[in-house]
Amino acid sequence: MKRFLLLLTLKFLALNSLYATEYSLTHLRKGGAVNVREEPLINRHTLVGKLSAEAIGIKILECKYNIRGREWCYISHGVGRQHIEGWVSRKFIIPMKDNREANRFYLKHFLEDYYKADEENFLDKLKVFYTFPMQQYMYQKNVTLMNLRSAKVNFYKYWPKRIYRLGYMEILRKKEDYTDVKITVHWQYDSHNDSRSGRDVHKVRIVQEDGQFKVLAIKRLRQIVNPKVIEVEESKPVVLEENNSVVATSEIEDKKSPTNGVKKYYVKVGSFIKEPKVAYLNKIVSFGFKYRIEMVTHEDKIIRRVYIGPFSTTVETMEALDRIRKKINKNAYIQTNI
Repeated sequence: MKRFLLLLTLKFLALNSLYATEYSLTHLRKGGAVNVREEPLINRHTLVGKLSAEAIGIKILECKYNIRGREWCYISHGVGRQHIEGWVSRKFIIPMKDNREANRFYLKHFLEDYYKADEENFLDKLKVFYTFPMQQYMYQKNVTLMNLRSAKVNFYKYWPKRIYRLGYMEILRKKEDYTDVKITVHWQYDSHNDSRSGRDVHKVRIVQEDGQFKVLAIKRLRQIVNPKVIEVEESKPVVLEENNSVVATSEIEDKKSPTNGVKKYYVKVGSFIKEPKVAYLNKIVSFGFKYRIEMVTHEDKIIRRVYIGPFSTTVETMEALDRIRKKINKNAYIQTNI
């Protein structure tokens, strides 16, 4: 009897150890998926969803053989706002070799949900991602929920429409009680009469509270704001050096000039902090091209970008690009509807 109980205990521990392991998928082509079913049977009534071939961190809750003698496992796979449970054929599931991969996977999806919640105009959806008091929020320390609410409400009023997209993520430090992550966040803000876009580099300290990830601190390490176009209405003809005659058609164009829905192609040939030299612009004209100059601000400086065009078709643009690279700037490249 004691021997039977010992074997039963060992079997129970082995099963717990097995199912505590996290799993990934195998025997699938890149970009493929495995079907998740309500019952361990293959028919059109049992399908509840799919798992992509790249899915990791899958948990097995139970395994058994179906009436045809094939092994199936009841799995759970939850990441952020997405969650699926159901039966999957055992042949598609293998233990993960490195749980650090799963940890990175979960952290990235947590941060995706965190920034997506900040697209909403209601702090209630966002506050569940924080633990209070926060060690730091940007450059404020010991931040309470009321502090955060005050800062966010003003921000939401000024920028009612916000879009975030995550870029590169790096785990800086992993301790027993927290994980530090550096992540690049691309953003775009819009209001009734203004817009901004750019990217931030954030350092985020993440802890686990009641089995859930929470943000304990967040600091902006760097912010890059994309240049904002300055609208120019002035026209300025170019004067040739040889005989002071005026060259027509090449001018600084108004950014508001309508395109009437027609795609135009330009070739960018240079960016200048100072006014482009007349000789340089005359060189463009001497090869039979028109140009336009677009002025943008970057780090409190005005940048003058010189484009050749417009061209109407891709064929015409490619032919011009070949000549421009040979005669004017070997690093020139194409842009549409600047």
